[in-house]
Amino acid sequence: MFHIHDYIHGPISHYFKNKEMDELYVSIGIKALAQSIIQIFIPIYLYKLGFSISTIALYYIIFFTSITFFMYFSMRLNYHLGLKKVLSLGTFVLIGYYFLLDQLSRGNIHYSIVAITLGLSMAIYYSSFHIYFTKFSDKKHEASEISIIRALFRFAAIIGPLIGAFLITKGSFRASFLIVSGLLFISIFPLFLTKDKKINNPKISINRILKADSKKKGLAYIASGIIGVTAGILWPLFIFLNIKKVITLGFIISIGSLITIFFLFMIGKIADKHKRKMLEVGIYSHSITWPIRLFFLTPVGIFIMNMLSSITLLMIDLPFSKITYEKGRKSKNIANYFLFREMNLQIGRITVLLIAFFTGSIYWTFILSFFATFLYLVLLKDKKDFPLLSLLP
Repeated sequence: MFHIHDYIHGPISHYFKNKEMDELYVSIGIKALAQSIIQIFIPIYLYKLGFSISTIALYYIIFFTSITFFMYFSMRLNYHLGLKKVLSLGTFVLIGYYFLLDQLSRGNIHYSIVAITLGLSMAIYYSSFHIYFTKFSDKKHEASEISIIRALFRFAAIIGPLIGAFLITKGSFRASFLIVSGLLFISIFPLFLTKDKKINNPKISINRILKADSKKKGLAYIASGIIGVTAGILWPLFIFLNIKKVITLGFIISIGSLITIFFLFMIGKIADKHKRKMLEVGIYSHSITWPIRLFFLTPVGIFIMNMLSSITLLMIDLPFSKITYEKGRKSKNIANYFLFREMNLQIGRITVLLIAFFTGSIYWTFILSFFATFLYLVLLKDKKDFPLLSLLP
């Protein structure tokens, strides 16, 4: 009789033995495809509705502030409902968000309500996701398993933006919202092939959150928040403002993702053994991509910079994520640990959006991202090597 385990050997074989992670992979794969169809086009959707860059920044400031507020309460849902039910609830709220996003074009709702709904969905979903991954991932292959999740998003990003661009140019944003909502609904079902699990009642307090991890790690999370928003929200909008075509933006992101995916597992495998060295190389190589992209404004130049930026960002993201989940597994209170993470991420995200809000420009956010990248160095340097660390306890 044929068994897949008999034909799969080496490091990848352990992925097929972990049913909880397999379910998560399938669910994330479908969800990633759904989000990749529309996610990079949402700032463009807002821009076409007449939003200025400052107003778009304010929309996302409200969104990220909402995550901070709702995350505290969402953590408790994992105790009352169970991890998988909370993941599902977050996805249902996200479907509601796309309905409201469509209503925004009709003038039936204020954009702040839409942003708050998105914040609620993300807070609910990721309050469960991080705990789920920490509990069920294989600690010996953590960076490689993070690579699988990143790969699922990259695979989706190969075809998703092309599908989205086609739907938007040949149909409408509303058509893409409907298809995305349908895929999100389907993504819920794989989660319930095994029994749901709850966490212990979390003892959450502001004091416990602030002491859940080091201030060094907090600075690294702030850097991650700054870079994540600039790369994921402002960079696609910057591309569109320069090339003016949705379909070209879709091709740039899709082809870039196809090329990047070949580096994903290699970087993840190296990060499992040499996470600090990989992180250091990533910091210096990624930082330089921010200022120089301002000088490559042709479609070919933008494509090259998008690809280089994506590859070098993986060299930061994979080892840093491994560090995050390693510490999370050892934490005495995992809820406070990830609330500490979210709090500092939001500081970074809101900081870079405030720059865009007050300047009305994307250019300065690239400069901030350049400097922010070096904040990751606090994880690698001692006080004697990095004098600024003497300011930290």
